[in-house]
Parts: sequence; structure tokens; C-alpha cells
Amino acid sequence: MKNLFLLIINLLVIVCGLQAQDLIVTSEGDTINCKITKTTKDYVHFTFKYNNEIRNTLLPVDKITTQQKDYFSESEVPADYTYKEIFPHFRLAVDGGWQYRIAKMADGVDNDWLDHAKKMRSGFHYDIQAAYFFTKLMGIELMFSQQLFEHSVGDVYLTDDYGNLIASGNFNEKNAFNYIAANYLIRLFDSKKKNCWVFSYGLGYIGYKNRVFLDNVEYVKITAATLGITASVGYDLVFSKDLVLGFKVSMMDGSFRDYKQTLNGITTNETMPDETPEGLGTIRLSVGLRFNN
Repeated sequence: MKNLFLLIINLLVIVCGLQAQDLIVTSEGDTINCKITKTTKDYVHFTFKYNNEIRNTLLPVDKITTQQKDYFSESEVPADYTYKEIFPHFRLAVDGGWQYRIAKMADGVDNDWLDHAKKMRSGFHYDIQAAYFFTKLMGIELMFSQQLFEHSVGDVYLTDDYGNLIASGNFNEKNAFNYIAANYLIRLFDSKKKNCWVFSYGLGYIGYKNRVFLDNVEYVKITAATLGITASVGYDLVFSKDLVLGFKVSMMDGSFRDYKQTLNGITTNETMPDETPEGLGTIRLSVGLRFNN
């Protein structure tokens, strides 16, 4: 009786350890012994064993000729295996594009300089972003962005408040915003789990630099630093495993009143009048490449 009892226990253990497994036959004729975990209109998600390693993957429905549940009597996947959803954790993005300053233009700009001031409101930018997604939906990102503005006027004559000539030459102005930030990301895949929307917002540091040149010689330089915020919405379009094209609309904002001015080799600390800060707000349109892993 004791031996019979032990035999029954052993049989129960063996039976409980068995788990029926599913069958997938691909359009190329490959047979896969697997456990189908999810089926959608376009994809079949499944778990299988490969070289003693349990893997999760998916196949497009149009690449499958046959799928049958509980086809095999024994499963290669352990009964206690917990399915882990597959998604890219790492994302590297490189963007570039057009931008426009949306901060209000200072009042009282001389008519002779109005066209130049308007031309300095648009420019070019590039972004480099490295992100890690700890879930399919949420992630964090480190970002570096440089925004560049430049315009030349030609020969000009600069005078002081009394009309005295203080400088002249071919006038060129260059403006740069360097932005370093940490962003929070939300990623929403489409129904095919392929392309996705990426939303971000964050807080960072803006380094501001404005340089004026006369006949290619620096005449005056202004530098400042402040906090900035950014928000964006983008769409990643997957063409292949190694080629992902991204489109993005973003905004950055910040302002400052305190700055350093270097004129004739002398640097001084200056402050703008009350209620007249230098606004750094921009709206940006970008296109670039993404690399996911």
C-alpha cells in the first residue's frame, strides 16, 4: 500500500509538471513548439525555448500558415514560467531642424535694426537624447540640445547716446542656447506594437551666449545661465530593425535678467530692468534617427 501511494504521488508530480504546448508553422515551413501568450489582429506573441534559454517574441499573422493550441503533449517551457512582455528598453535619438523664438520682441527696437531682429528669431537646432524605458509605457531621458541663430547686416556704424561714432564694420551676430535636461517620457505603441508616439517633459539648464562681430572680430559678448523647461510630442516610424525615422514638435522656455557682458576685453555683471527679462522660449520642428534596443 505504501509503495502504491508513493507511485501515485510520483505520477501526480509528473502529470502536473507536464504542460500542453502550442504549434506554430511559419510561411517558410518552420515548425515552432511554443506557448502562445497573446494574439492580436496583426501579431501572434509566444514563448519558446532556444538553446536552453526561454525567449519571448512575436510574428506577423501573415508570416504564419498554421497555429494550434495544445498541439504537443509536453511543453518545453516550464509550467511556472512567467511571461515577460518584449519591448525596447534603450533609445538613442538624434534630431535636427528649424526653430523659432516665441518670446516677445523688446519694445523700442530702432527701425534700422527691426529687420535684423526679426531674422534673428529663426534658426537651426540639433538634439541628442539617450533614454531608458523601465516599462513599455514609461522612461527617463538625458538630453542635450543646441539652438543656433545667426544673421549678418553688412557695413554698419555704431554710435553712443550722443551720436558719437564708437565702432564700424561688417556686422554679424551669433546667438546660441545650450540646453541640458532630464526628461520624463511616455511611449504609446500602435496596434501593431511597431510605431509609437513619444511624449516628454522635463527640467534643465540653459546656457546663453550672444556674440557680435565687426569685420570678423568679436566686439561684444553676453553670457547668462538659467533654468529651462521643455515639452515635446514625437512619432517614431519603423522602416526596419535598424532604421527608425522620428518626427518631433517641441517647445523650450526660460528667461534671465542677470548676465555678463564682455566689451573691449572688460567683463562686467549687468542686470536688465525690472519686467524686461530676455525670453528664451522657442518652438521647434525636428526630424531624425532613432536607435532602439
